[in-house]
Amino acid sequence: MSEVVHSVNIMLAILLVGVCVTIYWIFKYDDWNPNPIIINEHTSASIPDSRGDDSEDKGARSREDKN
Repeated sequence: MSEVVHSVNIMLAILLVGVCVTIYWIFKYDDWNPNPIIINEHTSASIPDSRGDDSEDKGARSREDKN
C-alpha cells in the first residue's frame, strides 16, 4: 500500500516541477525574445492630429476672439 502513495507523490512532484518550469518560461519569454521597437516619425507626428484635441481648442479660441 505504501508503494501506491510513493508513486502518487512522485507524480505530483513531477507535475509541480513541470508547472513551475512552464510558468518560468512564460515569464522569461519576453526577455529571451524581445520585440524590436520601431519608431516611425511620420506616424508619431500624426498622433496629436488624430485625437481631435486641437480642433476643440481652436474652436474655443475663435469664440474668444469674436467676443
